[in-house]
Amino acid sequence: MKISIATFNVENLIGANKPIYDDPKPLYNEVDYKNKINWIKEQLLKMNADIIGFQEIFEEQALKDCLVGTPMANWHLFVANPSGKSPVNAILSKYPIIKTEVVETIPFTFDFFDEPAMETILDSTQIDIPIKKFSRGILAAEIKLNEKVTALFLVLHLKSKRPIYPSGFDQNKATYPDMAKGSIRSLIRRGVESCGIRHFLSENINNDENKPIFIMGDLNDSDTSVTNQAIIGEDPYRNLPPEEKVKRWKQVFQNCKDVQARKSIENYHFTYIHNGHYESIDNVFISNHFAELNKEKIGRIIDVRLYNDHVIDTYTSMDRKPKHVTDHGQVVANIDLTIIRDTVKRTLSKQIAFSFNDSTDMAELFTDFAELMIFKENLEMEFNLIIEPNELSNCKKVSNVCDLIELKIKTW
Repeated sequence: MKISIATFNVENLIGANKPIYDDPKPLYNEVDYKNKINWIKEQLLKMNADIIGFQEIFEEQALKDCLVGTPMANWHLFVANPSGKSPVNAILSKYPIIKTEVVETIPFTFDFFDEPAMETILDSTQIDIPIKKFSRGILAAEIKLNEKVTALFLVLHLKSKRPIYPSGFDQNKATYPDMAKGSIRSLIRRGVESCGIRHFLSENINNDENKPIFIMGDLNDSDTSVTNQAIIGEDPYRNLPPEEKVKRWKQVFQNCKDVQARKSIENYHFTYIHNGHYESIDNVFISNHFAELNKEKIGRIIDVRLYNDHVIDTYTSMDRKPKHVTDHGQVVANIDLTIIRDTVKRTLSKQIAFSFNDSTDMAELFTDFAELMIFKENLEMEFNLIIEPNELSNCKKVSNVCDLIELKIKTW
């Protein structure tokens, strides 16, 4: 089973003749709105994703207008408490959404302090940072992908890099020190929000480590930033005992971009351009259930598609972005949910009447070469690949057949 998961910052999606934030003027007239809806609709059809996480939705109806006349109009949609005045997240799914939650509150108080040995030297004092809510709430949705797999999907939109200035401050008169302070205020908020997300993720993993988790969103920072790494989690320390490493790996996520980069000769992955800087701020992260080296994985990343032809570098181009087009690229990750070992055993059980397990000798199961070749053909049909006769005959045990299929799928 293949599923496609996407993230899409639509940039200020609201109906015609309506303002956003504190601006008294409407953002779009009727023509602008029609162009916006049609462009998003065309982009969604190109992406052809099964589950899409949206950012910057101001009105649910505006998002529904984008789906009219497409198969997606009858899909499952959840929008996180839209008010019409500020942006929220949304999720659209081909598969049933069985549970939703919008997490607004950061579940701890972030305390800042220096290393104890340095406090006196640096003359620093421990303080609590009073950031209590996410700037845009976490949208969490449980989706039933098939009879065996129900996964948790998170749609995120972290605080931007736009500087935060004091009330009444004229940002046009900001000095470079003013801008530096404003940017760091934004970074602090984004950092605390990342910690809040990490807390939510770890809590869910500890409650049910078998449930896969997918994260889609505009994280407003580069893919290797501290804030993103806080969400993803660091690899376990090399010298930890093996059992502790296994436990910690369950907490670590993968950026689909990195998996794709390892398969590519060159990497031109970007979703946003600011002042000539090409950044990957829109991402899809997946839990350890899909890691290539995880022996208990339930699937794998096939590839990652990027839709960024509309993102313009104004430093090198005289073109300007039309009002109705978003300034973000879209990311689509294709995931194979085939549980290889279960499928191999199911294919085998159609031919073999008695019980077997991973360590059963293939010679016990197939005393006739012709029967083994029938099994080969069945595997080829099931996995849509080619197996050489000697490759299968060299497999001593059932587990070796599973390993062979995994290797073939990786290189096919």
